[in-house]
Amino acid sequence: EAFQASLAQTSRSLISSPDRAVMGKGPIEEIHEETQAEREGKEAIEASGTFGASWRIMLFRAVRDDSLPLVNLVCSTHPSAIHEHFTSGMEEWQLQWESTRWYEFRESTALYVASAYASEKVVEWLLANGVDPDAVCYSKQTAIDVVGQCDYKQAQVAAITKLLKAPRMPPQPPIQPTLFAKIGYEDHLKTVYEEVVNPEDPDGPKLRRAKRVTETVVRCKVSATYKSYWLPPKTNYELRLRKVKSPDWKVERTQATHKVVTGLEPDATYEVQVRAKNVAGWSDFSEVVHVTTPAAKREVEEEGGEEEEEEG
Repeated sequence: EAFQASLAQTSRSLISSPDRAVMGKGPIEEIHEETQAEREGKEAIEASGTFGASWRIMLFRAVRDDSLPLVNLVCSTHPSAIHEHFTSGMEEWQLQWESTRWYEFRESTALYVASAYASEKVVEWLLANGVDPDAVCYSKQTAIDVVGQCDYKQAQVAAITKLLKAPRMPPQPPIQPTLFAKIGYEDHLKTVYEEVVNPEDPDGPKLRRAKRVTETVVRCKVSATYKSYWLPPKTNYELRLRKVKSPDWKVERTQATHKVVTGLEPDATYEVQVRAKNVAGWSDFSEVVHVTTPAAKREVEEEGGEEEEEEG
């Protein structure tokens, strides 16, 4: 009973969580009201009898049965599942209950399962969302090796085989970066000298007066976040930034979905874009986002010094 209650809570959280996102052929968007995809997902849960099951079981059944609304619903809470070997988190008895060839799915991706069961709609959706068709699963096989093995449907097998053999396309552009500008100050203390007239001997040698100066260096930076769930881990990103109307871009490359760009000017407006890369090449750049760095407010501070006679 406790186990069933836990599974029921997991399923309810898939439906009621306010922080989930919906995946499609474009960027994931956060939602707070029930959408059409969500309603279809609920109907798919009721029709398939998966209410109360863990999200991994729900995803396995949805992929196996070619239920795209249910796949979308599950992945709204677990978006990275489309890239992972999600069945590795399932118990053997759970796989045995779901498939007579359960042993072939012990470490499988959603694309591998969908291909084995000839789930054409799910295969097309997964490929459109950037999954890797060359991901190695059971017995070092990939999705193309198992098309239709668990449920052979001639038309669907032909369509899926064509999809999997098609040339890889560059990924979709990442979402617009979320930007946050910061300003910092560094104080550097140094001594400078200036010549002054000796009040006791105006016609004599001038004196040098030492003066301690606190030189404030202004440092601005922009923090950019562009997490895109349909792109797999270790995706290569290129972020570029330039001052508005400047012809020169400052380019940063990384595999992280967060980047801090330093060395910027205060009180200046910059435009930022980001793109992603896979084996087929670079995506288009995301839409331009503007950010303005804060204005500098601190001034150089000086400390008085002592006078001393100039040598020579």
